[in-house]
Amino acid sequence: MKVGFIGLGGIGKHMAINIAKADFDLTVTDLREPPLKELETHGAHISDNPREVAESADIILSSLPSNEASIEVALGSDGVLDGTQKGDIYIELSTISPEVVHSIASEAENKGVSVLDAPVSGGLKKRQEGLLTVMVGGDTKSVTRAMPVFEAFGNNIFHVGESGSGATIKLINNLLCGINYVSTMEALVLGAKSGLDIETLRAVISQSSGNSYAFEEVINNLSTRSPEPPQGEIATQGLHTIGKDVILANEMAQNMSVPLSVGSSALQPLLAGLANGWAHKEYWIILKLLEQLSGVEVMPRELRHSED
Repeated sequence: MKVGFIGLGGIGKHMAINIAKADFDLTVTDLREPPLKELETHGAHISDNPREVAESADIILSSLPSNEASIEVALGSDGVLDGTQKGDIYIELSTISPEVVHSIASEAENKGVSVLDAPVSGGLKKRQEGLLTVMVGGDTKSVTRAMPVFEAFGNNIFHVGESGSGATIKLINNLLCGINYVSTMEALVLGAKSGLDIETLRAVISQSSGNSYAFEEVINNLSTRSPEPPQGEIATQGLHTIGKDVILANEMAQNMSVPLSVGSSALQPLLAGLANGWAHKEYWIILKLLEQLSGVEVMPRELRHSED
């Protein structure tokens, strides 16, 4: 089976590496040279554009940062559909609007190409170890055919429904995640303002009803990692990503006339961080906004460098 992969960002690069390690004949492309060189060391072939990737593969995957990027890569000049043939499968791993998935799937159908929307969830360790959760929308026959590729980077693979279902459930998941991130940081600021240190908060809450995966992730990150990515590297959990996902979830709810009183409130500090130019910093940079509003510091001083 020949596989193509487009988009070697913070998540896509690790998925592509695991596909290569699973001995698939892999061709990749990206706008940046460093991840291409890294994939080449794992045996991947390098192409100049999505069309060439599609021409070389039976199953093509893309992991991209936005609705606009997904539309351009799939439908634009030298895009995926320019290079596909009847019977190919195109897998959209990006977290995008269901409407975009439907648009791409409709165009692909005219060429006899199946489209699956299969966004993923999991932190850096799970990305590296190939243990991501995969939420797949699309027809059963295509899901079954693509399963060996999914199993190269995921261990919890859910076929959640028809086309667009994967994108929908991923936005709902990331809405909950964003709400939990923001509420955790607000709670930590409240605790610090009350005179409690971060380790006391960690010890007690981790063993109490306030604990959650998001709580543990946030407190571990802000205790050990600067929100500023190392020189020459990109954020592994960038504010632009969770901000975009919560925006899309709120838009989806608005389109269906579903009120999101908590979800819309959680969006506000994310928007403030994006407006402050922090899109490419790690998401817990927004703790700085909450600290400033409350006149207290939670993040260790040694991790607060180069944040502006």
